[in-house]
Amino acid sequence: MATQVYPITDTDAYKKAGPQDLMELLPAEGSNKLYIKKWILEAIGYGIAHCEFIHLSGPTGTAKSSVIEALHLVPENFQALCKGLGLAEKPVQLYPIEMVTYETPGELYQRRALKDGTTYDESSKLVSSLQQARTAVKDYYPLIWLREMGRVHSSSVQGGLLNLMTKSDILLPNGDRIPGQHIAWISDSNYQAENDSTHTLVTFDDALKRRFTLNITLDYLPVELEKLVLIHLLKEEKIGAIDQKLIKQVVLLGHEIRRLKAEGQLQSVIPPTIYGYLAFLRMAKSIPHFTCQQVAAATLLGNTCIEDQTLSNSVINQIFGFQMNEDEQMPLEGNMF
Repeated sequence: MATQVYPITDTDAYKKAGPQDLMELLPAEGSNKLYIKKWILEAIGYGIAHCEFIHLSGPTGTAKSSVIEALHLVPENFQALCKGLGLAEKPVQLYPIEMVTYETPGELYQRRALKDGTTYDESSKLVSSLQQARTAVKDYYPLIWLREMGRVHSSSVQGGLLNLMTKSDILLPNGDRIPGQHIAWISDSNYQAENDSTHTLVTFDDALKRRFTLNITLDYLPVELEKLVLIHLLKEEKIGAIDQKLIKQVVLLGHEIRRLKAEGQLQSVIPPTIYGYLAFLRMAKSIPHFTCQQVAAATLLGNTCIEDQTLSNSVINQIFGFQMNEDEQMPLEGNMF
């Protein structure tokens, strides 16, 4: 059976969806809709509700941060997930911690601060979040979010987390104890893609890596699923019919860009997203006398550096199936729309 798209907030649709089907999440304000495989969402929801240590990894642009925010900022998303999994329907209380701000293990606990001309030891945001999470358990699923684990400046900072990420009591410098078994942790990183290109500042600490009990990879959707999502979004936008051949060509262009970036080429190009594809298709529809090259140069391959331009032009010609001299213009075929 072909993969389908189902809204997560539709109870009947949720039950009907299979593990590989895409669930459409309601977007946080100012964000785009997300399309995530059902089994991945259920794994994340299970981990949050059961206070697991979750490592969410994958290449840039695979919605790692967005899915965490959507489950927190839009309670209906997590409520639907809880209902589908038979869990207590409580919202997520998220505590985001920017890991890049910590330079030494001691700063995970406290930092020197200045007040009224004197210095004192101030609890770190991580410690403050743990203290707040302790009191949130009754009404929420507390979730500590270690943002951008791969961006920390020192491997010793990762090692310092071992005494905090525990199911036992978390012992603080002031002697306070926090029950760790009632708090879930999630970390997003690019470690899954570290062999493809440079995404991290330090190697993932082995001891910390073993501490994570759920390891989930978010990757780019395959060509046919990205095409399915695009068709779904285009119907909602009601911008008119667009040839499915062009839709597939745009997706193929995006996948070729990602492949080349993984090989260390086209490094000046931003990794394409579904909404980058939409920008391409909107422009192609609105300005039909533009060539595919011109549309691509203004969207998916915009701001390409001089060194990458020859390769980017070659990729465009390969995908769209024709060559064009610099002084020629080949308009999009009229029957595409």
